[in-house]
Amino acid sequence: MSTSRPVRVALIDNYEVSVAGLRALLAPFSGRVHLLELRSAMNKPSAVDVILYEPVRQSPTTQGMLRDLVRASQKQAIVYSWRDQEGELRGSFAGHLSKALPVAELVSALEGMADGSDMTVRRRMPADPGPLSIVARSSVADYELTPREAEILALVTQGLTNSEIGGQLYLSINSVKTYIRAAYRKIEVTRRAQAVAWGMEHGLAPLSERQPVGV
Repeated sequence: MSTSRPVRVALIDNYEVSVAGLRALLAPFSGRVHLLELRSAMNKPSAVDVILYEPVRQSPTTQGMLRDLVRASQKQAIVYSWRDQEGELRGSFAGHLSKALPVAELVSALEGMADGSDMTVRRRMPADPGPLSIVARSSVADYELTPREAEILALVTQGLTNSEIGGQLYLSINSVKTYIRAAYRKIEVTRRAQAVAWGMEHGLAPLSERQPVGV
């Protein structure tokens, strides 16, 4: 993309303090990156260069906004979230930027993404200040998920509990847990928050328009 104007970023995050914090962080770099007001981004999707979102605590409304903005802008959504507190993230989290990134590195990463760079940068936890790592994007097909596993991951991504998933799909709680464990192994995650981030990035949410499939 041309360097004649700043990279225009849209952020979908239910935490207002995160939006305000990112705006303040990017203020000194206004000539390179501009954080759009979400309403402006939704009204004019073609103006968006990069879409960031925090998958934690997403509501059906913000999930719908994310889906609509991705479709209208034809841009891929990038997870912008804190690292898992229990250690190194596992697996390939396509398009993941850590909120722990120093602002100068974040700005450079956003510029790279706006230019179409097919990679992700993320930083290790502060206690382990290793180098930035590069993670290639992957597709759902790479993980050999069964239709049922993909459906349950999508419902996990929507924020449903195991009991709610069982009720919606007419499965026992033990069956739900078995499917979830199998899916987690395939996508190489260990925590629900990681699965939510993975599911949203790989197009598994929401499933409101789809009918449950049989076991």
